Amino acid sequence: MTHSLLAWVSMPAIDSSLRGDIAVYHMESEKLLGMIPVGIGPGYLACFPEGKKLYVPNRGSATLSVIDCDSFIVKRTIPVGKNPQALVIDSAGAKGYVAGPEEQLISVIDLHKDEVINTIPLNLYPSGLALSSDGKKLYVSHQAGCSISIIDTEHHQAADTFHLKDYPKNSPLSSPDLALSPVGLALSPDGTLLYLILSPENRVSVVDLGLRGEVASIPVGRNPQRIALHPSRPLAYVTNHDSDSISIISTYEHQVLATIPSLSAPRELTLTPEGSQLWVTNGCQLTLIDTETKAIISTLYAPLSVQTRQGVAISESHRQLLLSEVLPCNTQRPYSFVTEKLYFKPPKPFDLTIHHQFPIPAAIAEGLIFEEAEVKHHSISILPIPLRPNYHHLTFSLRIPYKIIYRDEQNQLHELKDAIHHVLSAVETHLTPSRIKQNFNLRIFTQSEVIGKSVPTPNSLDLIIRTQLVAMQQIHPTE
Repeated sequence: MTHSLLAWVSMPAIDSSLRGDIAVYHMESEKLLGMIPVGIGPGYLACFPEGKKLYVPNRGSATLSVIDCDSFIVKRTIPVGKNPQALVIDSAGAKGYVAGPEEQLISVIDLHKDEVINTIPLNLYPSGLALSSDGKKLYVSHQAGCSISIIDTEHHQAADTFHLKDYPKNSPLSSPDLALSPVGLALSPDGTLLYLILSPENRVSVVDLGLRGEVASIPVGRNPQRIALHPSRPLAYVTNHDSDSISIISTYEHQVLATIPSLSAPRELTLTPEGSQLWVTNGCQLTLIDTETKAIISTLYAPLSVQTRQGVAISESHRQLLLSEVLPCNTQRPYSFVTEKLYFKPPKPFDLTIHHQFPIPAAIAEGLIFEEAEVKHHSISILPIPLRPNYHHLTFSLRIPYKIIYRDEQNQLHELKDAIHHVLSAVETHLTPSRIKQNFNLRIFTQSEVIGKSVPTPNSLDLIIRTQLVAMQQIHPTE
């Protein structure tokens, strides 16, 4: 029986209220085999050992989809906590762990019964997960307070929690680095070091678990997202979303050795079992990279859909003659799209001051998290620039959702959600006549950071936010 390597890619729906899909690729031929409908907002992916099952956290559905890797069918849907994100599976295939920052807990999954058997409360908004090789310790990074928890997986309880920085406890703004929130997380093969992605600081923090502190800081590109360790070499790979690149890090020297450029907004990445290739989700495509030459081997655009590629995982399938069969998953969508990059002159960053009145006295702000920018499509205006053929001034309204995580007097964490609203005027953009249509579908990417803050009263906070437009795309529906 032939074993085929498959790549699985999560694709949230265009409308956040609709179900997303998992795209399945035959890795040797780079062929799209089909798409499997799952829940709302699929993100991270994790495979059962030996590739028998794929687990998909659905953020918008508060569920975990279980896909059979041979039949390509969703066998079970497991209810978990709200907004499930990171997911890890132990090497024995006995337990899985899902981070639920919305309800501040870790769901423990019995992988043989495919059901939740316990929950572990954590009051610091758990986000990233890493599991020791023996499965006895689960390491959890938190969105609040820049801290790490160590979970005893036998007793399903937190054995220890430590902060990476000492924040003043008597200040309404306890963290001098308000937006410092670990995102990606990886554990060294010997289990002594943790590698944390600190997106707002554009760096990777190396934490010695014995010393309970940072031993190295590695600058990378803008807005780093995820980290993957090479299976046999002392290398780590980091996606830099806003720099359109991947940083290659020496885990011996703790410094960047090289950078792979020309990737549009890379998000997730994984290495093939022998480490010869990187598979990277970026924008509405999947990019394959040779780890030896650091060159792009191929770019997979299928399916032609505006759905962004999110999580990516690799597994084996025991299905024979895979490419010649009619698969039980669908390769056709009710509509498809082509996404094109827009070339524009970057406008100056804009600064906005936002004021927040907390509903409780003496609130302590712990974190600030920005979400993806949204364009108000009815607001788009396109005006030609005189004497400059194919150049136009693009004006539009945008919205950037964000949330502030804060702590009350009882040391409990809460969220305060809001959004930045702004109008970008006269952005100089290159548009050929064929690209100017009545329904001009625009997607933008921005980078926001805190450049100033003040505390007018014990329960209020003023922040100065600087935002830069870093990329624009035009989306064309096709018949």
